[in-house]
Amino acid sequence: MSRSKDLIFSRRALLQMSAAAGALGRAFPSLARPVLARAERLEVDRRGQAFDADWRFHRGDGEALGAESFDDDAWRPLDLPHDWSIEDLPGSDLALNGVLREADTAPLWQKVAQSPRLIGPFDARLNDNQALAHSANGAPTAYTVGGVGWYRKHFTLPPLAPDAHVELEFDGVYMNAQIWLNGRLVAEHPNGYSPFDVDLTPHLDLSGRNVLAVRVANIGRNSRWYSGSGIYRHVRLNIVRATRFEQWGLTVTTPVVTADAATVHVVARTINAASESFVITRIRDSGGKIIAEGTGAVDVPAQLHLARPRLWSPDNPALYEVECLLVAGGRTIDRMIAPLGIRKIEIDAVNGLRINGKPFKLRGGCIHHDNGLLGAAAIDRAEERKVELLKARGFNALRASHNPSSPAFLEACDRLGMLVVEEGFDMWRVSKNPDDYGLYFDGWWKRDLAAMVRRGVNHPSIFMWSIGNEIPERGEPDGVATARMLADETRRLDPTRPVTQAVPGSAGPDVTGPGGKPDQAAFQFLDVAGYNYRLSSYERDHAKFPDRVMVGTESFPIDVDKIWRLTEKSPYLIGDFVWTAMDYLGEAGIGRTGLTGDKPGEAEYPWFGAGCGDIDLIGAQRPQSLARDVVWGLSPLEIAVQRPIPDGRREVPFLWGWRDELQSWTWPGAEGKSLSVSVFSRAERFKVELNGRLVSDQTIDVSKGAITHVDVPYEPGTLLVTALVGSRPVARRKLETAGAPDTLRLKPDRKRIAPDGNDLVYVTIEIVDRSGLLVPDAAHIFRADVSGPVELVALGNANPRGIGSFRQSVAKTWHGRALAVLRPTGEPGLARISIESDGLQSAQMSVMLDPAVQRIKFTESFTGSGWRGQI
Repeated sequence: MSRSKDLIFSRRALLQMSAAAGALGRAFPSLARPVLARAERLEVDRRGQAFDADWRFHRGDGEALGAESFDDDAWRPLDLPHDWSIEDLPGSDLALNGVLREADTAPLWQKVAQSPRLIGPFDARLNDNQALAHSANGAPTAYTVGGVGWYRKHFTLPPLAPDAHVELEFDGVYMNAQIWLNGRLVAEHPNGYSPFDVDLTPHLDLSGRNVLAVRVANIGRNSRWYSGSGIYRHVRLNIVRATRFEQWGLTVTTPVVTADAATVHVVARTINAASESFVITRIRDSGGKIIAEGTGAVDVPAQLHLARPRLWSPDNPALYEVECLLVAGGRTIDRMIAPLGIRKIEIDAVNGLRINGKPFKLRGGCIHHDNGLLGAAAIDRAEERKVELLKARGFNALRASHNPSSPAFLEACDRLGMLVVEEGFDMWRVSKNPDDYGLYFDGWWKRDLAAMVRRGVNHPSIFMWSIGNEIPERGEPDGVATARMLADETRRLDPTRPVTQAVPGSAGPDVTGPGGKPDQAAFQFLDVAGYNYRLSSYERDHAKFPDRVMVGTESFPIDVDKIWRLTEKSPYLIGDFVWTAMDYLGEAGIGRTGLTGDKPGEAEYPWFGAGCGDIDLIGAQRPQSLARDVVWGLSPLEIAVQRPIPDGRREVPFLWGWRDELQSWTWPGAEGKSLSVSVFSRAERFKVELNGRLVSDQTIDVSKGAITHVDVPYEPGTLLVTALVGSRPVARRKLETAGAPDTLRLKPDRKRIAPDGNDLVYVTIEIVDRSGLLVPDAAHIFRADVSGPVELVALGNANPRGIGSFRQSVAKTWHGRALAVLRPTGEPGLARISIESDGLQSAQMSVMLDPAVQRIKFTESFTGSGWRGQI
């Protein structure tokens, strides 16, 4: 299997390109220069060569699998990024995907009958034997399986200069990676999220093929959420010289920012550079034009000045690019680039957060790193789409919970205007699981923290670093010392951004802080105090610690209105991050709901998803997102209807849950029953009409917030809600009773994409009635057929307990929807997807894979590593 190939040009290839350019130049002089320029640039720009294609994979362990001579022909060929924990398990009955079960149709508050214990990637049998040598975490990791996997790749390098330096750059491997080259163990890296590089130079075979092997071990109970397993982020190859820039060697800051001028400070760290070497520093605008340039000695910071700069903010994410060329002996021998977003961030308790001098509140959400049905695979388009979906719902800030993000995610945040709290650790020395990173913290924290900060420091989207989340020892002397150590090192690496950590419950005893002012143990070395689920503490703590800047690092969805009203009026409270912005795999069922009489806290298989996101597993809004639309001012009115409840019972959502509500007025069997309609509005009053009759006319009690529940007797037809200010209607929302399921409808996110494995097409599948209305509770088995230069990499729905395979061509709808994800195989052309279901009209659509859509290829990366994509 091969998409866009990883190509490494030899000197012969360069000479051939040069000769071709000469011949072309004699015939067409105006066309020769670009070809020659490209050939010359390749001799320098060998950083960031994609190394994702043509790997072989084996799920399991064994002797000598890292040996150079090992025969891996029987191993499965694949391209990276890759997550084996989302793949179907051996022994899983594929026919089960085509069977409707109670969990596919029952209300979320209803317990369901026995589900298959082994299906798709899910194995509930692990819960019965926690001693298994798997990632045997059960519900926390979505009942998926880790274990050990091996990757191997054969590659040949071009002739190298005598002083060549060759290294690999891994964006993330989960976890305990061992890297073997030509039979020798050359590196180990336990952290599953931090980036790392591996020096291959001493062990390369310069005369022929080289064999790289990577052992990945996701063993035991090591995570509180779905981690995935494998090389789930990109790998790149850097071919440079002994004299070169450091990995992540550029640090760009803007010490002076006004509307009229900006000073750009550039530090370019080098290795083995002689005193006569020098660095050329340039700033390019978004069109590639050089707008500032300077030349200076190596390891001497450059200062460049821009007049009337375009400033970066979430509302106007203007980007520049900084380019540094290392010149020695009259030749450019290395090149690095970095993104530049010119912005000024100020924070204090009196004036709050300001960006470029303007007050700003963080409309934030927490996210985990997975991409729903794709598992942990950090395909560029998946990372970008996540940011697009959340930006469209009013989010302007995301918290990377609880680990460093992928470069593709950060690049999307830079480009689309999304602030990021980049977080380093979920634990320090005290583990939360017996096999987690706490085992490695002392030996690795400094390297992992440096990798996060050095790689991320130039991203304008990152505005704050977090050194930890819900650390058990945070208020104890050892934890306080660790917090100071981490905060000091973070500021040494980057003195321009504030430091926080997320603290639940107690912050430890009262102390006198470093500035001589009253404080608390866990907060005293932080610039911003992160509060997890402490809504009742804000005003009390502000009275006691008036200089403290606070941010809600986690909050319950149901508190959206209370939190935001307090945030709007309190400068010291700079924003809030709900748990969570997007639904995710693992922490199974924390967003569940139940009925009175159920055992509190009970979540049972087949729950595998958290079920608490504003956006569900396939990208659709959940009811709490509708409420947030109103609270944040995106919409003046939204409505949802609670699913009918058995007589004598009451729905009781769990802490992170929400009522089982839909934007639906289709409730067969509930005729005459009173249904609870949620009206989300900050208007003065609203009217409810059913089939033209006035049912309710209510004044909105502003003291109770933007969420009002009103009972409406159900009958089929049209439910109309009108929000009013005085007597003036400001918005209307209508729900109509849908007819019987009739037709399948396909809604792609795009119809033209790049023929590149880093791109994707997301196709939403809907079941509609004859008039085109979505049938909200339609649960149907359907089949997908794909042709052309794409593959079906995911198929499923948003049901957090709808266990099944995400890799088969048969799936089910839930709430009338499902999702297919198509990935290019590397060739241009027309791709087609067809969806069929018994008793429904089928649907088809086409997607053009067009080389003119250069989404990733030949674009420059903002990771500080030079060129990104295929060379």
